[in-house]
Order: sequence, then C-alpha cells, then structure tokens
Amino acid sequence: MKKFLSIILIFTLPFYILVEFIGDRLIKNILEDNISSSLNRKVLIKKLNIDYLSGEAQAENIKLLNKKFDGSLVEIEFVKVNLNAFSIFSNDILINDVQLENINLNYYFKFTDRITSDNLRNLQQDLEFKNTNSQSSKYFNINNLDAKNITLAVLSSDFDFEKTFSISDMNFKNIGNTKDSKNYKDILKKVFKDMVVDLREKIISNNLLDTLENLNIEEIENKVKDKLKNKLKSLIN
Repeated sequence: MKKFLSIILIFTLPFYILVEFIGDRLIKNILEDNISSSLNRKVLIKKLNIDYLSGEAQAENIKLLNKKFDGSLVEIEFVKVNLNAFSIFSNDILINDVQLENINLNYYFKFTDRITSDNLRNLQQDLEFKNTNSQSSKYFNINNLDAKNITLAVLSSDFDFEKTFSISDMNFKNIGNTKDSKNYKDILKKVFKDMVVDLREKIISNNLLDTLENLNIEEIENKVKDKLKNKLKSLIN
C-alpha cells in the first residue's frame, strides 16, 4: 500500500508543479494575447495565480497600454476571480464573480495643429467600428463584476497639466460574449461614453476650462515643435 501511495505521489507531484507554475504562466500569456487582440491595445499582466481545485484566481498589476499615447489607459492593481474550474477546459467559461480593486484610468489629451485628440476617443472608435477581434474560440459569461476604488487622471504633457478625480464604484451583471450575455464590448463603449460625459461635468464644475483657456497656445506649439526637432536630431545622430 505504501509503495502504491509512493508511486501515486511520484506521478502527481510533478503534474501539480507543472500545472501550478507552467500552467499559470501559459494561461497568463494566452490572456494577454487575447485581451490585447480584443481591445486592439497591448495588455500586460504582471502576476497571475490560479487555484485549479477551488476555481479561484488572482491577478496583480494589469495594464491596458495606449496605442497613440505614452503610458497606459487603464491600470488595475488587483483582480480576484471565482469561476467554475471545470469550465476552463470547455468552450464556455463560467465566471461567478469578479472583483476589481484600485483602478486607475488615465485620460490623455494632446494638442497638434490646433486640434485636440485623446486616448479614450480612439478606443471608442475601435470598439464602435469592430476593429477588435479575439484570437480565442472560447466564450465566457461573468455573473457579477464589481469595480471599486476608481480614479480618473486627466493628463497632458503638452499643457503640462494633471488633475485626478474619484469615480463611483461600478457593478455589472451577466456580461460576456455568449448569446445569453450582455456584450462586454457594448458595456465598455457605454462605460467610456458615460466617463467622457462625467469628465466634462467635472471639468466644468472645477473650472478647468478657465485654466486651459489661460494657457499660451503659441508657447505650447513651440514646445511641441522643439520636441519634434529633438527627436529628429536624435534619429540623425
């Protein structure tokens, strides 16, 4: 009997190590690739731990990078997921609960040829015109998702401007990409649309328009030109 148990242990221990260490890393890479292709933005996950027996997973320091701006659009410090563990190996992943904590949203805007552009509008356009596709054939449904402790930073290197606001906690039910789910892309579009409206209200209520109007546009244009000149010099050298 002891010999039998020893044999079982010899075979199961390497398998456990393989799943825990290589499996987490493999799934992390798959998640990064699929979310990146779905949102047409590079996504990075610093750390992912999955308990395959309980169906619980934790991720830390998730970043959704900007496409036409430096830095990131979204940074999530901590994510906790409770799912049906057996569904991982099926085409329909069933997720019971998702908790997102300490979320930093960065609204970047810049001034070029007297035209203001930003990073939110660019993502909205990609989601609106279906410029996003997933590389995975799997479907998922999230029964409940909570997003807590959200901040929104308004940033512009051209204006040398930065202001941070708090955003109310968010809750979503039954979202995903199955036929019975509320489409997650539609939810994202609505979230960012509402965020733009909320941002405008905060800008007006905090008199930020007066601050922007008092900025010297000619001075800003000269700063931008100087930056371009320095980049060209570095390329030539």
